[in-house]
Amino acid sequence: MNDAINGAATLTVLVHLNSLELGGTQINAVDLAAEMRGRGVESILLGARDTIPDGPSLIEVAAARGLQISLYDPAPSIFPRARQITAFARRHHVDLVHVYGSWGGGARPTYWGPSRFARTPWVQTVYEMSVSPKLYRRVPMIVGTGYQRDEQQNRPGRTILISPPVDLIENHPDGHDRTQFRRVNRIDDGPLLVIVSRLDASMKSIPAFAAIDAMRMLAPMGASLALVGTGDNVDATQVRADAVNEEVGRDAVRLIGPMADPRPAYAAADIMLGMGGSAARSLAFAKPLVVQGESGWSMLFEPSSAETLARSSYWSPEAVPDAAARLAAIVAPLLADAERRTELGSFGRAFAEEHFALTAMADRLSDFYRTVQGEYTSRDWLADLPFEGRTLSAKVVRATRQALRLAPISEESA
Repeated sequence: MNDAINGAATLTVLVHLNSLELGGTQINAVDLAAEMRGRGVESILLGARDTIPDGPSLIEVAAARGLQISLYDPAPSIFPRARQITAFARRHHVDLVHVYGSWGGGARPTYWGPSRFARTPWVQTVYEMSVSPKLYRRVPMIVGTGYQRDEQQNRPGRTILISPPVDLIENHPDGHDRTQFRRVNRIDDGPLLVIVSRLDASMKSIPAFAAIDAMRMLAPMGASLALVGTGDNVDATQVRADAVNEEVGRDAVRLIGPMADPRPAYAAADIMLGMGGSAARSLAFAKPLVVQGESGWSMLFEPSSAETLARSSYWSPEAVPDAAARLAAIVAPLLADAERRTELGSFGRAFAEEHFALTAMADRLSDFYRTVQGEYTSRDWLADLPFEGRTLSAKVVRATRQALRLAPISEESA
């Protein structure tokens, strides 16, 4: 903390990444860390080695932004892991710890490690669609949706909204060749729908399957669908795509696989389908957007729906009777109206510039760091201790029951 920028001392922040897979929360963490360099904040990124996926990973994303991720092998239990993170924090003389995600093993080791007795303040970002009741109540928290901020207004710890950010310079409609993606993947010149998403069974499969099934109705209009990403449900997704392709008589649905840099896919799209951070990036690329929910619901992003969809981070839990038919009914008019697509794309870009530009979100995060640095105290840490005690007690009970179930039965007791 020797330098000063605009009168404020430089902060060194340990950023604990929830995973090294290509996911929205993780990419947001890297984007913000890179942007914070111009605001007097040095971010030290830390990730678990056992979360590195096959193929492209967050390591390549960070490298493209001039950042390096330090890797560690997490200990199998909380207190040894806490000592690992404490040692790392001390080695880098960090002033604050920022834990991303309510999953990924960062929060409890931070509570018991570098932030024990509030020796080092910490904050947690929750970009999931709900805030788990298992999270600490006093730690300062960042959420990504307006409704979550409102739901947490009575929470003892400070809670603020920082929307998942998008770099509007790197993700610009005029910054990428629109033909590259089509050419590399041998996609014809018809209208192209694109999804950039994890292909996981949790949250992602129903909207992906709805889009694939909708191609039975949209492919006869000349449309194609490209899905960019991978995950634990990629095999079932490919089976679904193959069935639709056989039915329509051409490769109308293509699984592209993961891309460390998916910007060519956004640039090539005529219409984007998606949720969360991918939906926001679609708007930055000036693409008409159909927001998809995890249970099959979908809605067109347009002036009448924009604020509502942004408030829910372009997502919904709502189930609908026929997800594919609903989606096709929204998309079909767009396929037939290029002028309407252009209008919606321009509106989306303007909305992005106003609501979630990376520069504005980084300013907000920098201010938050400096605000909470002096707020998190040993009193806050101790206030969360009973909650942690209940967590530990429940683990002990489960472990004891498991041991009793596995214990051998002696002949005498039999």
